[in-house]
Amino acid sequence: MGILKKLEIDFEADDVEKFLHFFRTMADSFEPLIIKLEGDKYKEALKEIQTLAHNTAWAARRLELDEVTDFCVFCEEVMEQAGRFDGPASDEFIDWLLLLSEQCEKYCKCYEQDADVLAFFNPLLVKLPSKLSQ
Repeated sequence: MGILKKLEIDFEADDVEKFLHFFRTMADSFEPLIIKLEGDKYKEALKEIQTLAHNTAWAARRLELDEVTDFCVFCEEVMEQAGRFDGPASDEFIDWLLLLSEQCEKYCKCYEQDADVLAFFNPLLVKLPSKLSQ
């Protein structure tokens, strides 16, 4: 039994649908928002990523999905730290965010495709960039 099927058995269908919707929205929005971080929309893009991560964390928490909740909270916290700067994002931060986006997409697909297990966490994400803003 895959991870999506298990959720559908253990939880209300509406909660599972909300989670999948929030997660897919976050995954689809990541790269366009990363592009905004390179320009004058830095603060706006950070806030949007933070909101998407918050909504996804909320939905994941309702389904007791600790790994996804932790991932999203981590994402929120990094965006909060980056918000202390005026931007634009440094090249190092952009590269790191692209890895984060890739991880989000992998996790989301695991649920959508009813994988047996969640994808491995990319250990490169543990090393936060030393410079977030230029």
